Amino acid sequence: MLGWIAFLGGTSAILLWMSRAQPFPEIGGRWAWLMLVIAGILAIAMNSPRTMNPNLPAIIAGAIGGLGVVVGAMHDRRKQDVILGPFAGMWFVAATLSWSVDGWASYNQTDQWVVFILATVVILLEVFLFWKGLIIGVQGISWSQAALRQLDRGLIDGARGAISMFEKSWNVDESWLDAMSHVALIRIHDFKGNSQAASKHAELLERLGGEESVEAEWIAKVDSCLKRLSKPIIESE
Repeated sequence: MLGWIAFLGGTSAILLWMSRAQPFPEIGGRWAWLMLVIAGILAIAMNSPRTMNPNLPAIIAGAIGGLGVVVGAMHDRRKQDVILGPFAGMWFVAATLSWSVDGWASYNQTDQWVVFILATVVILLEVFLFWKGLIIGVQGISWSQAALRQLDRGLIDGARGAISMFEKSWNVDESWLDAMSHVALIRIHDFKGNSQAASKHAELLERLGGEESVEAEWIAKVDSCLKRLSKPIIESE
């Protein structure tokens, strides 16, 4: 039981810490807090006079981990989050291995092969999630989406502001994404009265084909966000 509490609590704390560096930190943060609360409840339950089901931590880890993998895959497809899937996968893998080991002695040879193949598939899935989420990392378009959301909220400056996020969205393989970011940064710096920075991004934009290379819908969205702001709002860090 203590091992489960340490594992769930430790991985949740790491997920919470790593989610702060994501374009949409609330996605991983919510799941991290959920598992931290569950780990705390399990720790309290250890001192309960009533005996707790020893399989309960594995059941919880399997259920939340499996659901987290599905939700994480959905957010990954939407280019919003890449770390929920790998961490939820760790919880699911741990639960699967726990169930496999606990009943291994009672399985016949056929059951053991089935369990072994199932465990192998689950581990390979986790390796894929880890590689896709933590090795490849956040794509530029994710930062661009988050930057537009911050701009819509009026959060322009600061570590979590629109400018900082647009500047993280550069992608050497997708020049159209760079052009979109430059268009947004030109308008933001003009709005702030920073003509020097706006000119710099205007020059870079011309190298990518100018505003003609950017969809009109994107430009209209950026303009509409800025029109709703009477003055820049600086997000406190």
